Amino acid sequence: MKLREARANALMTAQSLADKGEVSVATINKIEQGAWLPSLKTVKKLADVLGIKPGDVEEFQAAINKAAGKGK
Repeated sequence: MKLREARANALMTAQSLADKGEVSVATINKIEQGAWLPSLKTVKKLADVLGIKPGDVEEFQAAINKAAGKGK
């Protein structure tokens, strides 16, 4: 699941996710656009805020990597 999709499912704005995930809105936008590849720490923090189960974080990170052109 891509970040934008996960955020929409959680009924969160980019601003609210940024605030709760302790990153900037620009960072959220760059991740969603595939223009920036976040660290695993950031991915885990965003996944936690979005309510993504720990067992699904790897799949979540893979979707983010794919959007950034860094994955399969």
